[in-house]
Amino acid sequence: MQIRKSPEAAFLEGLSCLKQADLGCAQLALNNIPSQSSYAKLLAGNIAAAEGDFDRAFRLLLPLQSSNSLTPKASASLHASLALAYENQADTLRALEQRILAEADLTDAQEIETNQQRIWQLLTGLSRDELVEMRGESFDTTLQGWLDLALTVQASASVQKINDWRKAYPDHAVSSVLLEKLRAQASVQQSAAGGLNGQIALLLPFEVEAFYPASDAIERGFMAAQSQYKGEAAVKIYATAGSKDDIAAIYQQAVNDGAQYVVGPLTRDEIATLAATELKVPTLALNQPDTSNTSNISTNLYVLSLSVDAEAAQLVKIAREYGMQSAAIVTTDNPLSAHMAKAFSDAWTAEGGQLKLQVAVTATTELADLKAQVAGQPADMIVLAASAEEARSIRPYLDIATPTFGFSHIYAGIAHEPLDAMLSAIRFVDLPWMLNPDNSSWAAYRMASADLPPGEMQRWFALGVDAYQLLQTLAQHKSATINGLTGKIRVSSAGEITRELALGRFSSGGIVVEKLP
Repeated sequence: MQIRKSPEAAFLEGLSCLKQADLGCAQLALNNIPSQSSYAKLLAGNIAAAEGDFDRAFRLLLPLQSSNSLTPKASASLHASLALAYENQADTLRALEQRILAEADLTDAQEIETNQQRIWQLLTGLSRDELVEMRGESFDTTLQGWLDLALTVQASASVQKINDWRKAYPDHAVSSVLLEKLRAQASVQQSAAGGLNGQIALLLPFEVEAFYPASDAIERGFMAAQSQYKGEAAVKIYATAGSKDDIAAIYQQAVNDGAQYVVGPLTRDEIATLAATELKVPTLALNQPDTSNTSNISTNLYVLSLSVDAEAAQLVKIAREYGMQSAAIVTTDNPLSAHMAKAFSDAWTAEGGQLKLQVAVTATTELADLKAQVAGQPADMIVLAASAEEARSIRPYLDIATPTFGFSHIYAGIAHEPLDAMLSAIRFVDLPWMLNPDNSSWAAYRMASADLPPGEMQRWFALGVDAYQLLQTLAQHKSATINGLTGKIRVSSAGEITRELALGRFSSGGIVVEKLP
């Protein structure tokens, strides 16, 4: 005889499914809970929030706040889903209140850390005036402590000011991990104050019409960062043709002209040529060198790029954290899609993941057959290696219950684009600048990039900003962490550079930021 699970046990099973982004599994668990149970209403509300149906989430969850029959784990999920719903309504005060209530019922250290990261993300998206107004509206001492910390950091925080805040709030629940991160960020900003001096050469492919917009956006970002840091270095632009033939001569000319630092070039061919030569000054390339022979790369060469390979590696890491074991890849008929698919496939199989299927959608593909083809080789997840426009036409033919992931190219850069409604529930990695542009510390950059189109040009602008910030760190010859527009950039004492991206999700109400680095 089959023993029926208790409502609480079935709820916990459904909650586990939601943490793995498996909505179908969560729905099955919901079916095993009597409809009159509080746990049925709670799980249904959590599912609605995960699907982006926040009106339904409010209807189901708000009445449960007065319930005293829920376990701490269930109560934490209730407040976390309400927080997500309030975030969708841009009601940050109530979202913060719900996050704090959720944390009161959490016991797992990692879940507490994740909750605090989201609290901090919400706070950093507010202006000083909004923080002050919220400070006056709240009587919760925990929230007041968070708001005062945000105000401290926003006002050009120093390590000492952060320490003073801790003395004022000795019992505040903020984690030591977050405080140390803020102290490290303040230390980097203090040491970088005043900007770079000397002469900087920017090597960008302005001579190629197709590359001109990207080159212009990078230059704008670089100069905006120099202005923000009050740098006094002379910046000289050297236009390249994007090919390997003349880049060595242009580089040498820049050095002969007195350049103490070089930023660029941008194309892989140009970088591969320079990588194999002796570089006289620190050189920050803006793309990965197109070469498999890394033994001959110059010791003066550093790389910061918007690499598809880096995105693939992070997608694999995220998928593993969700417990995914197998994947199917859906591609389109173009070189970029093929590059995305290969990058993910290589990183996935290297980590022991199983690749069930790779199918290409071409001009002759019958999309009606695509769903059956993918369903015929069921996998834990689908990777949609496509642009925003391509993904919109393909997504309706994929199983919405199977967790689906994409690269940054799947997001056109418009947070509330009606055409993206059909991409609901797809997760993707992208720059913090794209997913959290309202970060108050980036206000000057919003103004400098205001006339650039959304999407790719904004990404190139962010690369230019971070190139300047990173150059300052390289000039100091020390390890550091930069909370940049392109991601969290870590520089080792040996000059190795890694970058962590943000995680976003399409929903019916627009883009939801799930995790900032």
